[in-house]
Amino acid sequence: MRRRSLALRLLLALLLLPPPLPQTLLGAPCPEPCSCRPDGALRCPGPRAGLSRLSLTYLPIKVIPSQAFRGLNEVVKIEISQSDSLEKIEANAFDNLLNLSEILIQNTKNLVYIEPGAFTNLPRLKYLSICNTGIRKLPDVTKIFSSEFNFILEICDNLHITTVPANAFQGMNNESITLKLYGNGFEEIQSHAFNGTTLISLELKENAHLKKMHNDAFRGARGPSILDISSTKLQALPSYGLESIQTLIATSSYSLKKLPSREKFTNLLDATLTYPSHCCAFRNLPTKEIFHFPFLKTFLNNVKAQQGDQIMKHCIPKGFLSVAEQIWLL
Repeated sequence: MRRRSLALRLLLALLLLPPPLPQTLLGAPCPEPCSCRPDGALRCPGPRAGLSRLSLTYLPIKVIPSQAFRGLNEVVKIEISQSDSLEKIEANAFDNLLNLSEILIQNTKNLVYIEPGAFTNLPRLKYLSICNTGIRKLPDVTKIFSSEFNFILEICDNLHITTVPANAFQGMNNESITLKLYGNGFEEIQSHAFNGTTLISLELKENAHLKKMHNDAFRGARGPSILDISSTKLQALPSYGLESIQTLIATSSYSLKKLPSREKFTNLLDATLTYPSHCCAFRNLPTKEIFHFPFLKTFLNNVKAQQGDQIMKHCIPKGFLSVAEQIWLL
């Protein structure tokens, strides 16, 4: 009788135990060939034949130390994501990985510090994404030394980064690059920020606190061909470096009341703008140059549809409109 009673008690106790935590909360085991050490550091020594992709998610590690991936010469992609424990990436963590083409560091909100030189000598790197972290400064990417054409750097949703400093991307790549710098806490872009780069596209959209872009932010750079400043608080565009822009996107840019003169946009082909009054930048455009700004056709049509002819007549001389109507049948 006592044995039966004891068995019932044990059964009841088992039934009342809480369910096991899901694996995502416990932290995934370190994948081969990595180990998560008791001190909270990650180690992934190589070489390891046949290993081309390394996905590190939900790991209970605090530090990615120097030389963490040493010897993994066949790896082409490393992804670190969904970690609430990661706090720091040390210098030379990603060092001399000669075949590495992609690095993704995403959704690691407690990652507050990436040491200078964390990304070093990565000649085949094509894509680096650092998004939704807690870092306070723009990561040092000046020692990557990639040789890949149209290298893509994505820095997004890092709400504690406030400044893009001078020479921030110099040495990252010796070919052309695309910068996707959106949704951050940027307040200021300093002089010579893009020095030493050849910019295909620069996305600054959705930096809701971005108010100032230094007049010489593009000094020392070639490009960009595409500039997107949508949903920012920029009050003015730089006075230098607009000559290369072919596409300008400035939707929901309500603080940008006025554009620079049309002489600054010598190669502009397409523009998506916020205010009808932005067409005033082309107020004195000679008739012979109308063909060089085909984006005006779409823009003027949109203005007429949304605001009527009153703003058109206030902003652009009558002679210009009559010629535009003849050319484009507005």
